[in-house]
Amino acid sequence: MRYPEIRQQNRRMLLLLLVGLVLTLILMSLPLYSFDVGGYTKKSGNTFVGDEKYHAARAEVEAVAEDYRAQGFDVEIQENVLERVNSKGNTTSLITFTVTERYSKNIFAFLGKGLSSSLVAAAILALMATAIICELAGLAGTDDFVPRYLGRKSRRLRSGAIAALVLSLLLVPVFILMNNVIFSRQLSLYNAELITEGKDVLFGKLDRFFFDGKMGENIGDVLGGLKISHSPMIWLWFATLFVSLLAAISLRYGEIKSGLLRGILYVFVVIVCLITLYPYYVMTITAFRSNAETLDMYFLHMFPTKWIWSNLTDIVQRGVPRYLLNSLFVAGGATALAMLCGIPAAYAMARMNFVGKKAFLGFVIMSQMFSPVVLLIGISQLMNTLHLNNTLWGLMLINAAFNQAFAIWLLRGTFVSISSEMEQAAMIDGCGTVGALTRVLIPMAAPGIVTALIFVFINAWNEYTIATVLISTAQNRPITVGITQFSSFNMIEWQYMFAASLLATIPVVILFMSIEKYLTAGLTSGGVKG
Repeated sequence: MRYPEIRQQNRRMLLLLLVGLVLTLILMSLPLYSFDVGGYTKKSGNTFVGDEKYHAARAEVEAVAEDYRAQGFDVEIQENVLERVNSKGNTTSLITFTVTERYSKNIFAFLGKGLSSSLVAAAILALMATAIICELAGLAGTDDFVPRYLGRKSRRLRSGAIAALVLSLLLVPVFILMNNVIFSRQLSLYNAELITEGKDVLFGKLDRFFFDGKMGENIGDVLGGLKISHSPMIWLWFATLFVSLLAAISLRYGEIKSGLLRGILYVFVVIVCLITLYPYYVMTITAFRSNAETLDMYFLHMFPTKWIWSNLTDIVQRGVPRYLLNSLFVAGGATALAMLCGIPAAYAMARMNFVGKKAFLGFVIMSQMFSPVVLLIGISQLMNTLHLNNTLWGLMLINAAFNQAFAIWLLRGTFVSISSEMEQAAMIDGCGTVGALTRVLIPMAAPGIVTALIFVFINAWNEYTIATVLISTAQNRPITVGITQFSSFNMIEWQYMFAASLLATIPVVILFMSIEKYLTAGLTSGGVKG
């Protein structure tokens, strides 16, 4: 349906979007970054302002500054005086003269310079152009349509404009961060000669960025005292892009509030996902790094410069698959035993009345207060008596016992929450106690059973302390103990440790993927048929 008032509103919002993008371009053309480039530095010790030595050093620096001015550089001399009193009570002074030139750069100055931030700036401009094109194409012939009556093509184009503006907004902090990494972290590491790889490439790009390639081999000396600062106006970049984003949301949904809330929700979800997945990202990329790159504490490379796939074959040859099978046997067996004993026990605690029921519940809760570390001596003696020390069977029984109380308590709450009328209806239909439990209650308790199963499996899979004490031979080690072979007294093989950790997460992921459908089915099963 067509409405003239909708056309007027859409045109106002389109104008607001364009104004926001124009203001963004104006901001990008302003000198938002300032660089103080030190071309020459002279330190004069035991020198005081005004004495003969000071004037001689000052004259030398002035001569160097004149040489730079003759080459077309607009330089100035900065003077820093450092005084201190020595142990004898005498005052000493160190004067540092620096010939610097200040460069003011706008965002467009980064384009085409080959820096990583240059690519981000180009991407922001491309996304802004994409937003304009998508919005104009989405409005063509439909500028007087109510948003909910838009065709599929128009909806997609207007949504594409929103997506482009959101991405451009997110790339702004990325651009600022990359510049800080390049001009502060990387440059200081190269100047201090802590790293050398890639120095010539970066310095060549910075020579083109500042001096159009005129410095050549002297660029290293010039960049020795580089200082970077950005104008507070750079944060207005967010505001102007955000104004355009609000206009795009209004053009797509007809109102800003609901669309903005949805966008905030999406951004929040993305941020939470990034924070949650970041450790797994570090684990994955480190698993395929070389040993030298794993020791890179400066985080100069987000991804391995060369993917070392042989790390996986190396850990296979060092027994990691055997450790994984041991952990699967222990965790799987402990989970099966805990569920086999926990389900009947939890059902009895929820449905039956008997002498000592409250005392037993209290004992179940109190058993969770004891740490395995406190009981290690007793556990070790018990395993020796049963001849189960240094065996996977013993480790499985111990893990099942320690997780049994948790499983009973969790499953009891699940059975209590199920109406007893379900069980009574099953008994009327001819089921006994066991039949009602297996045919009615267990399917209805599937979400709680799955939750307990997952917790028990993960606790048994991650157990380390007891396994370290009970297992003495390498062939019986679970993955939590076997992975420690990559950590010695004077060296940690991070690439192998993370590669083994990556393989260790696979069974847990498969477990979640396999159980998810049963969890969903359990939420809807067990209803009474009318």
